[in-house]
Amino acid sequence: MAKKRFNISSTLNKNQESKLAEKIPLRKTTKDLEEVKEKVEQIHPERQQKTETKGAKSSQKKVSEVEEKEKLVRMTIDTPESIHKKLKIRSVEKGISLRDYILKLIEKELK
Repeated sequence: MAKKRFNISSTLNKNQESKLAEKIPLRKTTKDLEEVKEKVEQIHPERQQKTETKGAKSSQKKVSEVEEKEKLVRMTIDTPESIHKKLKIRSVEKGISLRDYILKLIEKELK
């Protein structure tokens, strides 16, 4: 009925005639990881140095986390912007994160 009213019969016939392309199977390749690592090191020699220094830092961090082994509880507080700014400046001066700085202040107060 719609074919006759809007004269779309030719459009419908075109859609029926068209066919989908044949499926092409994906090629799976296995890559040698050592070979890939060597190529990456050749292209990015400075990357190796960065990963070595990061590894040393992360191992130090893991030691302190293992020593704690205490369950952590999330605590959320709202602070005035001026106090937050001062805390952030102090933590940057000491070279530690804001979280660690605040934890040290709390521990100091509780002792």
